[in-house]
Amino acid sequence: MDNLNLPPRIFAACHEPVGERVNSNHKIKKTKAIIDALEPEELEFLQNSTFGKIIAIDENPPFSGASGQYVVVRLLKVNKKYEVWFLFAGNPIRMSLREFAIVTGLNCAKLPEPTKKKKNPLKEKIYWNELFGSLKFCTLDIVIDMLKKKVVKSREARIKFACLAITSSILFPSSHQPRIIPEHVELIRDLDEFLDFPWGRASFQSLVTSIVAKDELTLAQSSVAVRGYVDAIQLVLLAEIPQLKEEISHTEPVVIVELESAASLRKKCCHQKMTPR
Repeated sequence: MDNLNLPPRIFAACHEPVGERVNSNHKIKKTKAIIDALEPEELEFLQNSTFGKIIAIDENPPFSGASGQYVVVRLLKVNKKYEVWFLFAGNPIRMSLREFAIVTGLNCAKLPEPTKKKKNPLKEKIYWNELFGSLKFCTLDIVIDMLKKKVVKSREARIKFACLAITSSILFPSSHQPRIIPEHVELIRDLDEFLDFPWGRASFQSLVTSIVAKDELTLAQSSVAVRGYVDAIQLVLLAEIPQLKEEISHTEPVVIVELESAASLRKKCCHQKMTPR
């Protein structure tokens, strides 16, 4: 590894900030609540859709803010808009659109060109009204409650509600109490069109843009907020080093530096061959 001409680090080795965590607005308990509110055939439909991998919460440990912080302070400075590299155990790991697509299973095709909207505000609001009636906004908790109490009855409508809950709370969570995103509501008028949308690329761009915007001062804080599907950072790390999965408890989401020292982890993981792509 010493012979590799690596890009410069944001922080020199052994001088990385010792923060507490990366904050993610995506909460695993919210995803569980969405799943629990669905009928078996509705859940099966989603499991076979583009969202199948990101709702398969039993396959991977829950996201750890501690591991996220460990990674983001070890970023390398690269001159690519939508690509990040970080070091783990002295080895470079890339998170580009390719890795994101592999670990999430999401559609990462090119985003469609924006279309010109007709200037008819009344028409634009029609589908929101059809789904949510007179509500001016709708939180994730309201959607889950409507699904659980079967206020929404038709199978297609229930799947639409679940899809909107997934995009607002997992892929584009804006707060700890996410709201349904109005732009997504109009897209879901046609469910097939909604499911074919390249949600992976849109979510990836949101995540990477948020990461590369962090400067040294921001990363030195005890808590770093990152937008988008932050869990993908940990999924990429686990894909590169499967042994780390054993270090992450399924019941206690505290990993890596909290379980043992970084030096110990480097020694344990260095036998895992990791080469830059």
